[in-house]
Amino acid sequence: MRWRRTVLGATTKSPDETLTRWTCTLAAAAALLAAAAAAPPAWAHARIVSTTPGDGAVLASAPSRVTIRFDDTVRVLGGTTVVANSDKRPVTAGKPSASGRVVTIPLRKLRDGDYTVRWSALSNDGHTVDGVFAFAVGAGRAPPSAALTAGGTNLTRSVISRWFFFAGLLVAVGVVALFVPLAWRPALRAAGAGQDEGALWPLAFVGFFLAFLGAASLIPHHNPGTTRFGLAYEVGGIVAIVGATLSAIALVDRRLGRGAFLCALALLPIPSVAGHALDRGQWPRPLNVVADILHVGAAAIWIGGLLALAIGLPRAARKLSAEQRARFTAALVPRLSAIALVSVAVIAVTGLIRALSELSAVSQLWGSGYGRALVVKTGLLVLLVSLGWINRSRLVPRLRLEALRRNVAVELVLLAGLVIAVAFLTDLAPGRQLARAVVSPQAPQPIADPPPGATVLAGESGDRAVGLAILPGGNLQATVLGPDDNGVDGLSVAFRAGGRTVGATPCGSGCYRAGGRIDARRVTVLLGSSVVAFAIPGRTQPASPLVAEARRAFAGLRSLVIHERLASSPRDKITTTFRIVAPDRLTYVTSAGARAVVIGAQRWDADGKGPLVRSAQTPLQLPGAEWGPRWLNARALGWAKVRGRRARLVSFFDPRLPGWFELAVDPSTHRPLELKMTAAAHFMHHRYTNFNQPMQIVAPR
Repeated sequence: MRWRRTVLGATTKSPDETLTRWTCTLAAAAALLAAAAAAPPAWAHARIVSTTPGDGAVLASAPSRVTIRFDDTVRVLGGTTVVANSDKRPVTAGKPSASGRVVTIPLRKLRDGDYTVRWSALSNDGHTVDGVFAFAVGAGRAPPSAALTAGGTNLTRSVISRWFFFAGLLVAVGVVALFVPLAWRPALRAAGAGQDEGALWPLAFVGFFLAFLGAASLIPHHNPGTTRFGLAYEVGGIVAIVGATLSAIALVDRRLGRGAFLCALALLPIPSVAGHALDRGQWPRPLNVVADILHVGAAAIWIGGLLALAIGLPRAARKLSAEQRARFTAALVPRLSAIALVSVAVIAVTGLIRALSELSAVSQLWGSGYGRALVVKTGLLVLLVSLGWINRSRLVPRLRLEALRRNVAVELVLLAGLVIAVAFLTDLAPGRQLARAVVSPQAPQPIADPPPGATVLAGESGDRAVGLAILPGGNLQATVLGPDDNGVDGLSVAFRAGGRTVGATPCGSGCYRAGGRIDARRVTVLLGSSVVAFAIPGRTQPASPLVAEARRAFAGLRSLVIHERLASSPRDKITTTFRIVAPDRLTYVTSAGARAVVIGAQRWDADGKGPLVRSAQTPLQLPGAEWGPRWLNARALGWAKVRGRRARLVSFFDPRLPGWFELAVDPSTHRPLELKMTAAAHFMHHRYTNFNQPMQIVAPR
């Protein structure tokens, strides 16, 4: 081992041997990177939970809208439309809109036929997702096929933009925030030189400016402020341009380098905040965020050290004397070696954490785009390891500073390729997400009956029915029923009462249970941007016998008039007046002008002022109650005034429909005075009058 004595009499290792050890360290670190760092930070995509109508559904009646539900917040993008398969013309009635996790596409009145939905949405994490599905209108039609294809996303632009941002972040953070205070300044002090950092500020400027270009290119596409991704990169772009400005000024006034240092630290967590580490379902999210930030920081130190060795060291050496250069090199390279080893250890641990979070099976390495991108990245790392091994076995015995810089330059080129691989990886769905995803949206399922003993109430949210079950003990459970008679899953549901908001967890098809006990007289169910308010009754009592008596009393009437208001959504409603005479006669007139007469097996119908047209009719058994012979959860809610008469309020659930009922019953006659029914796209209010009064219904002439 060769030693040399300095002017001050201190004994140090020769620069050549120090450089040899540093090169060996680089090779060993690259080998560890190949084994442990194959899991860079990854970002996920929103996934479809359900669609209404479902893919391939054949509907008996035309829907008024298409709804697409995701597992994360989305923003609807251009190109989202619904077309008729016959002529490819749009059938939308307005612009598509997004509310939280739900995209809604309003429709015109559809005729029988096949239709295709093409959608495109921006995830909260910044990824664009799209797809197509088809549905048909008209009973008995064959299942349809999509007549459009999903629109592609601009992958090239996204990858280039991400490469600029990641490369710039790694350079700026590695040089300014981490490398300068950890290695450069201590080495200058050891060499007895002034605190000259001018050789590194141009690198910092380039890094910040690249990060700004990447963020500026991503922001217009992702609409800043509307998603977590857009907001994070808007902040990142501002921080990057401020850091670039301060780095440029620091060339003449090093005091402003402190500001650039703070900008670099602020830039470091941007990818973790914008990306997959903050997605729901991560285990646990704080650990993933910390691991993500440490992973990026360790990689930045690695790249910052290589850049300082390849570019910064030669520039700084020009201003130093021969003795200072020797001391500076002897102090800098060992520090680089120690920092590199710590960085590799951090990358290994955090890479393992991220890999366990993002991959759920080894087969995902070759069975998914994300896995194949990992294989490409690993191949580049193997090439880097091979180069390090050649350096160690063939070049080390004769290695000089110039030779080391050339090999470091090659390593930097390979690392630039790795950043490209990372840019691709961040635009692909990770393996664990693909394992949870489904090829097509999960088919909606019917709702379950309310829990036994619960008091049930109901409300409306657009074209969806919302049932509330009040369980003994104050626990609440909401059920959301869609217009297709199935539960609506994937909603963001919470309960608000007394100034407190309680989250909900899924408990079945369309079912959401409050995460805690709620004791209040008024409760609001939050469904994304929609709210449904409920007045919670006090103590309730079983009322099944009262419902049975009301059903018998209604069936025993000789005549009555029903004033009906029926709606399928807030914009679609109609009123009708029915005159009924037992056992099989009725007339009705609607607010739209339609009218009819039914007598036994004959009926006559007319629109507006046109003539009544005769047709056949299955004989009716009148009057008949709207609810079936089997009901659940009948509870007496209290008393109310109905047209000046005291009435008993009863609520119950009819599993046949399914639907929720609220009935006002005359306590003396047991006759229903009013009825409210809440079912799938069927919100009905009845007011009953003219019980058993003389009434004649005759055939028209």
